[in-house]
Amino acid sequence: MLIFICCAGGATSSLFCSHIAHAADPETIHFDDLKTLLADYDSLSQRYPILIGYGSEQLVDWRNVATMFQPHVDQVFVCPQVRYRTPVLRKTLAPVGIPVADLDMRMFGTMNGELALQTIIRNTKPRVPALDVVDQSPR
Repeated sequence: MLIFICCAGGATSSLFCSHIAHAADPETIHFDDLKTLLADYDSLSQRYPILIGYGSEQLVDWRNVATMFQPHVDQVFVCPQVRYRTPVLRKTLAPVGIPVADLDMRMFGTMNGELALQTIIRNTKPRVPALDVVDQSPR
């Protein structure tokens, strides 16, 4: 399972994930930026049941949904500072069945890694069957 936590530029999601990593069992959960996880996805997914990637919400783009997200990402969580982008992210990922959810503002603000880990695992939803990827390019 691969969970993507996105923020504006990747810095605060990285900090947030570092707090979660301290609370996690390093034998079962691996953290890194999304592009690094995807570069070594086959090996990492064999070794760890849960992968948590972080990065900019700008990675969720209609041009790379079919290649970057559909084959790998199971859930996307949105940091509070980019919550306004949640509807666009949902629309972009809906054709491939990837759920998108907002992270709680207080949980994110306190950087409570243990609570965050429990909440993320509890709220990760199974993917719905993917539709054929439709060209969502602006016209």
